[in-house]
Amino acid sequence: MKRRLGIGLSVLMAMGILAGCGSSAAADGDSGAVSKAKTKTEDVVEMTMTTLNGGTNDVFAEAIQREVDKFNESNEYNVRIKLECYSNDNYKTKLTTLMASNAQPDIFFTWESGFLQPFVDGDKVYPVGDILVNDEEWYGAYPDKSVFGPLTFGDEIWAVPNSKQIVVVAYNNKLFQDAGTKVPATYSEFLETCEALKQAGISPLAIPCGEAWYGGQMLQQLCNVLGGEEFYNYTISDEVQWNHKTFVEAGTLLKQIMDQGYLVDGFLGMSPSEGFELFNNGDVAMFMCITSGVNKLDVPENPYYNDIDFFLLPSDNPDYNGVNVGSIGQTYAISSQAENPEAAAAFLKQMTLGDYQQVLTDNAQITATNVQVNLDNLSEMTVRSRKMFDQMKVYTPWLDRIYGAGEGVEFNNASVSILGGTDPQEAMDNLQQFAIDNANN
Repeated sequence: MKRRLGIGLSVLMAMGILAGCGSSAAADGDSGAVSKAKTKTEDVVEMTMTTLNGGTNDVFAEAIQREVDKFNESNEYNVRIKLECYSNDNYKTKLTTLMASNAQPDIFFTWESGFLQPFVDGDKVYPVGDILVNDEEWYGAYPDKSVFGPLTFGDEIWAVPNSKQIVVVAYNNKLFQDAGTKVPATYSEFLETCEALKQAGISPLAIPCGEAWYGGQMLQQLCNVLGGEEFYNYTISDEVQWNHKTFVEAGTLLKQIMDQGYLVDGFLGMSPSEGFELFNNGDVAMFMCITSGVNKLDVPENPYYNDIDFFLLPSDNPDYNGVNVGSIGQTYAISSQAENPEAAAAFLKQMTLGDYQQVLTDNAQITATNVQVNLDNLSEMTVRSRKMFDQMKVYTPWLDRIYGAGEGVEFNNASVSILGGTDPQEAMDNLQQFAIDNANN
């Protein structure tokens, strides 16, 4: 267990990446750290909350700011929440840094499993389940209690999810038709589709590796393509060897995509926003993204709007189809040092039972609760993406969520290294050595 849950000392480097989310947000200009607000002004207790912003996360950060404003305007706890935001990749390291220095926010966005567990083991997290399961209205709003599985350690629930999300391949059917190709049913056909697009002078695929997790989720899905659920279970076990032949084979497939010229120019330094823009403009035929990002494709004035649809990256083994990267999302936890954990829980309940659920639904999210939402006004793009959930058989959570800031982040970095030209065997050997060193620290 130590290897899987270990956090390298390198993550303790300070990063000045704080940005305000809205009217209640502020940054600590001296240290860049979240201000752990334990002070009171006119007997009002100020509590901090962190979430993600940038790219596809902006719409959710804005919605959370509205929830914060609503809570601050009227709550029985005499509490005021201040919302602060971070970019996705930076947040993984930043939160770990704050936890290590006991400067964690009162309420914080988190990923599940191995990302959250070290904080739980380090007594940094409040057991929100103590409040949740004793609140019939709140707990009863979750019809599928399995969503708490990746958030449960020692029979306690430590965080609250809002949605489910999966990785999909968005594609432009007009460009497919121009190239005389079709949606692939196997991985071999996927490569044929890429080649047909390339021969037609169309860039086949965008993986914006300016954020390394985009490369990581592609590498992970290739592992699913090759090994299905059985290999995923091995991946998250204590016996995992990162230079296992299947990891190397998946890395070889990833490198093949790059070597064959199937990736759009400039992908290594490309931001997700740039990737979405290229895809929306018809400059690339496919874009691998998470369903929470489909809102970036929901541009009805786009001339390609009606040509955009989705598929799950298929396997040559039909038993492995539907074994796909995905998990719970929009998950929040409470600090063990929170000034008022009951107030923090009340805010999270407000989010999970209120208007925020409609925002999630309107932006291609599948909510984890049974809160009634209006589906009548869903955009065509959202309806198309929601259909992909019907094909899911096994959710395989992102490995940087399972392994956190250690092997999880380094797995993503290994994928980018491979796409940059490193031999897959070397890249995975390096990751295995990192895991050994990490376990010994």
